[in-house]
Amino acid sequence: MFLAFAISAFRTRIAYRSQVWALLFGVALEIFARVSIWTAVYGGNSVINGVSLWQMVTYSVLAVALFSDWDSIELVRDVGASIRSGDIVNQLLKPYAYPASLFARTVGSKLSQVLLIGLPLIAVIAFAFGLVPPASLGHALFFALLCLVSAAMIMAVGIVFGLLSFWVLDAHALEWFMRGFVAFLSGGFVPLWFFPPALSQIVALLPFSWIAYHPMAVYLGQVDLAGAGLTLLGGLAWLAVMVGVIGWLWSRTTGRLVVQGG
Repeated sequence: MFLAFAISAFRTRIAYRSQVWALLFGVALEIFARVSIWTAVYGGNSVINGVSLWQMVTYSVLAVALFSDWDSIELVRDVGASIRSGDIVNQLLKPYAYPASLFARTVGSKLSQVLLIGLPLIAVIAFAFGLVPPASLGHALFFALLCLVSAAMIMAVGIVFGLLSFWVLDAHALEWFMRGFVAFLSGGFVPLWFFPPALSQIVALLPFSWIAYHPMAVYLGQVDLAGAGLTLLGGLAWLAVMVGVIGWLWSRTTGRLVVQGG
């Protein structure tokens, strides 16, 4: 059943070619904007805080292409729409756990975005302009594993915010809050090494930093292999905590449901 949901979401994402092309163009434009910003920030400097301009360009490209939260934003929007329309009742009557179905749909959606948008853009940019390679083969392996942790964390955060829609009954504000919250705390736009030291140490311990910052820090060799291993374990531990949070929210959520006229 999980696989069926994931395949269905994948097919839905690729069913409309115009939507795929529009998203591809939008992501390419966002990458261009971020690279332009960091190029302007660096000015004539080749290195700032021990990080080169090309490392920041690589960070920006991969952060947008691989670690964006597009699919989780849509998940929150869809849950909110189901609550407003009352269709959520039909979902709850079906013989499967609703949070698990949300996770499966997000897996399919995320996979389509990475395969059809993220990886092609990375390949084109790497071929045309060049990107900084992983610090070592070991760093590349840990980076690949942390990409999986990142994807799971994005989905878990999206499910948590989606379930919070049962309390606010209008997910529109949650969408924007989640986008800003994740963009800041994940290090997706500004890496944590540019944060004030005290704030950086706090944010680095939060689960959101495993969405973008920690995978990219490992990729660029900002931590050694032993540190990369600890980072991976920390991400897995936070995922276990997030699963527990989702289970607790779901147990509390069903008692909050109110449907107009029923």
